[in-house]
Amino acid sequence: MAERPPLLTIERLRKTFGGLVAVADVSLQVPEGMIFGLIGPNGAGKTTLFNVVSGLYTATSGSVRLGERLLTGLPQHRIAALGVARTFQNLQIFPSMTVLDNVLTGLHRHGHSGLLPTMLQLPAVRREERCLHEQAAAMLEFVGLSADAASPAAILPPGRQRMMEIARALAAQPRLLLLDEPAAGLTTHETEALGELIARIAATGLTTVLIEHDMSLVMNVCERVAVLDQGRLAQLGTPQAL
Repeated sequence: MAERPPLLTIERLRKTFGGLVAVADVSLQVPEGMIFGLIGPNGAGKTTLFNVVSGLYTATSGSVRLGERLLTGLPQHRIAALGVARTFQNLQIFPSMTVLDNVLTGLHRHGHSGLLPTMLQLPAVRREERCLHEQAAAMLEFVGLSADAASPAAILPPGRQRMMEIARALAAQPRLLLLDEPAAGLTTHETEALGELIARIAATGLTTVLIEHDMSLVMNVCERVAVLDQGRLAQLGTPQAL
């Protein structure tokens, strides 16, 4: 099989905080359509790497590309608009909003109605709103949360809140999905359901990078794995080889 072209290319990426080197000249490529694992001990620089890729942090040096597009130095909203979506170690949800409305927030960049047409609720605005609601509902169905659409997000157990957060990221229709420890705090059953969801995501062809400490999940879903240690790339290969 021919090697797939890289979607994410990281070249000699470095991020320092004063005298602390969090990411030390890391270079790697993630081919299109791959589920790619990023593992290593706590403090290895994994989440910092995600934060630089997604624009939350600015790289000290080095570069990040999405396809041919240079991401380095762009603000978060521009990187998101170019097709990078992510989840976080600690759940970032709107607890008082419904599950459906949480997912709708992931579709904000696909809405084009201006303030005045929205205030007047013109027919074009209503059509757009219906379309966005249908897309959000489709994402909830994809992750298995259709029955919870009208429920407040706060009442969902942690495992289903994780699924909701992934649905919100998918709603943005990204080219690259970054999942930061999605199995953290989940039960064995919830982790198995998460693995099945990631497999369905892989079947759509979406490129995904996964930070995870649950090695059974990594072994089951990832095609290639990078190991970070003290900010440096220590190993790179298949899960079986590592």
